[in-house]
Order: sequence, then C-alpha cells, then structure tokens
Amino acid sequence: MSTTVKHGYSAKTRMHFLVLFLFGSLLLSGCGSSTSAETKAPAAAPPPATVIVEAAKFKDVTEERTFTGRVEAVDTVQIRARVQGYLKKKSFVEGGEVKKGQVLFEIERDSFEITVRQAEASLASAKAALTLAQQTFNRNNKLVKQRTLAQASLDDAQSALLQAQANVQVREAELSSAKLNLGYTRITAPMNGLVGRTTYSVGNLVGPDSNALVTLVAQDPMYVSFPVPQWLMTEIRKTGRKTDGVYVSLELPDGSTYAHKGTIKFTNVQGNSTTDSVTVRASIPNPERLLIDQQLVQVSVIRKQPERKLVVSQAALLLDQQGTYVLAVDAEDKVVIKRITTGEQQGSLIVIDSGLEEGDKVIISGHQKAKPGGKVSPQMAEDQSGAVPTTGNIKSTKE
Repeated sequence: MSTTVKHGYSAKTRMHFLVLFLFGSLLLSGCGSSTSAETKAPAAAPPPATVIVEAAKFKDVTEERTFTGRVEAVDTVQIRARVQGYLKKKSFVEGGEVKKGQVLFEIERDSFEITVRQAEASLASAKAALTLAQQTFNRNNKLVKQRTLAQASLDDAQSALLQAQANVQVREAELSSAKLNLGYTRITAPMNGLVGRTTYSVGNLVGPDSNALVTLVAQDPMYVSFPVPQWLMTEIRKTGRKTDGVYVSLELPDGSTYAHKGTIKFTNVQGNSTTDSVTVRASIPNPERLLIDQQLVQVSVIRKQPERKLVVSQAALLLDQQGTYVLAVDAEDKVVIKRITTGEQQGSLIVIDSGLEEGDKVIISGHQKAKPGGKVSPQMAEDQSGAVPTTGNIKSTKE
C-alpha cells in the first residue's frame, strides 16, 4: 500500500526542521544575554582634576602703609610794618626766593633820622648836666667835711646828681628807641623762603595797623601732615613700634615718586572726632622746591628693616560668609578648607598672619574643579612652563 505525501514534506522532515529552529533560538537567546550583560557593566571612574598649587613660604616683607597727606610749610611769616611811613622801595620779585636778612621793603627814613639826631642832642645835654651835678656834689662834699657848708646843701647837690643820672638814662633810652625805629624802616626777611604777592605798592602809607605787606613761606624742609586711623594707631602703640624705625616716601600729583625720604616728627595728642583719626606730621627735604605749601600728595610710611612673614599668592584667597579661606591639598592629595587671617598686601602676594604653615600647598588655579574632601592632581606653579598664576582680588564662593 503506498503512502501519499501532502504539502511536499513528510512528517519526519517537519520534525527535523522544528529541532533546528529550537536550537537556533537557544543560540540567539544566549548571544543576546551576553550582549546585555556586557552593556550593563559599570564605566571606569574619571581621573582626578588637575589643579595648580603653590607652597606657603616665608619672605622678607617690608611693611608699608599709604595715606593721603598735604604738604605744609614749616614756617609761614606775614611781613608787617613796625613803624608808620610811606613805602619808598621794594627789593624783591614777587613769587621769588629770598635769603634771611635780605631787605624786602624800605620806608622813608628822613623823619626817623631827624628823631635820632634830636635824641642824640638831648642825651648830650643830659650828660653835660650830669657833669655839672657831679662837680657840685664833689665840691659840697669837701666843704661839709671842712665844716664850712651846711649838710642841707650837700643833700641838695646829691639829689641834683641823682636826677641828672636818671635824666641821662632817659635820654639814652630815647636815643635807642629812635635808632630802633630808624632800623625798622628797612624791613628784612627773618628766614629763607619764597615771598608771595605784595599787598601795597610803593608810595602807600603803611604802619603797624596795616595789613601784612607780603607773606614769606619757608621752603626747605617742608612738613607733610596725614591722618592715621585710630585703630591703626592703637595697633602701633600696642606693638611698641617707634617712629625711628620707619621712613616716609611721597608720590607726587603726576604719579612720580619723590626723590627724598622724610622722617616722622610729630603725632597729635588729640584725635579728630569727625574722621576718627590722628594727625601725624613728617619732615622732608625740599632742595629742588618741588613741594609747595598745601600740595596734595600720597604718603607711604615704610618700615626700614624687613620682617620674615608667611606669604601666598592673592590668587589663593577665597571668601564666603564665614570669612577668608584657602583650598589646600594634603599629603593624600585631598582638598581641605583652611580658614586664614591675612595681613598687609605685598604686590601679588598677601601676608598670612594665621591659619597656614610653611610648606602648606594651596590651590591658586582650578578652584572650580576642587571639591573639599575630593582628590585632585596637584601641579606646582613653578612646574608649569609658561603658566602664570592668576592674581587679583579675593574670590567670593559658596560652599
């Protein structure tokens, strides 16, 4: 009996295809599982961020404080007439420099010379009367001793002698006064300095009640006065610093540095309640006459001997609500916060009063990549070829 095959395949053949299909599905399933497992494997951790650091170091620091000051003349004299008369001559150039003893003005002398001659004549007359009174006294004294003249006559002669002596003294004083007034007709400079504008012209009547004829201002040396805050003065007094340990340097209005140095001479014993400051005054040479009275200048008070202080770059400083701090890198290359107290600025450096020790590594570039507690890859600033650390103001951050 023959078997009829329908659809072109026998039952045995269809079974063989089914086994192959199931085996292929298992292989595909295994491959899919392997690929999924490989996809879900964890990614490798990124390398630590690179930051630039520098070590806190000690440096010889010259402390300097800057103030705004004003130049003042050491001496200012208003030249006045001491006797009354007409101005006869002016012997200087307005705005020019004069020397001590130089004649500035002359007042007409004729009337004063006459007064001197009169006083000389009166003195001569008084001396003649004194000679006569002395002779009379001597003669009467002998007669009284010989008992040929009454004592009363000798007393009268002695009285006349005393009056004659007193009259001579009066006439001598009158002559001295006349000569003094004659000398006042020549008005001289009491010191070296610059003269200002003349108040009166030649021919004007001047006297003790007149305004000043001219103002004379001393030029060398000059004073420089500047206000120092009360808190700074208190700090200086607490540390026991002396004024002989500093010198004064000036910056002129054109921005140039004045060639000569000054010394502090005076500190006011009273503070200014309006500005809460104390006025300090320094003396400074002025041989080239570059400084003038009431000129505004920048005053720097600089310590003569430098001090060893710990410094870091200003670029390392950060600021938040708690104050100033730096990000330091410890021995395990972890970032730590260190709170600091800063001192004076030294160019691109800042003095560290507390919070750091010599050798501590602080971050000066790459702060945004450094997280407290995290690891970083520090590179010393001097190892960066051509890299210059950024300097500037303190950065403000939030932790």
